[in-house]
Amino acid sequence: MERFRFQSFRVYHDAKEYCRFCREINRSHLEKADRSLSDQIGRALNSIVLNIAEGSADQSDAEFARFLTISIRSVYETVAGFDLGLLYGYIEKKVYSRSLKTKLSRW
Repeated sequence: MERFRFQSFRVYHDAKEYCRFCREINRSHLEKADRSLSDQIGRALNSIVLNIAEGSADQSDAEFARFLTISIRSVYETVAGFDLGLLYGYIEKKVYSRSLKTKLSRW
């Protein structure tokens, strides 16, 4: 049995899976090439999961929806960050097309 309400939400578990996948791409392709971009993507990834958790603390559905919206915006930020990584040549097009783009489109 989960101690916190958000731990039983599928969106929370999906967000953690998304973050784990993206963090590996970030670590292997961007971290050494562009520390600033890598850090920004890392903060956005953390924000996805943390906003789901924070928003679940309120019993108001409207307030929780607001935090989910912030979380979704952070997903967009990570996608844009990886697009920049591709543009700047840090991520190879074949890596982006085969694994990253396919996975990102699922979320």
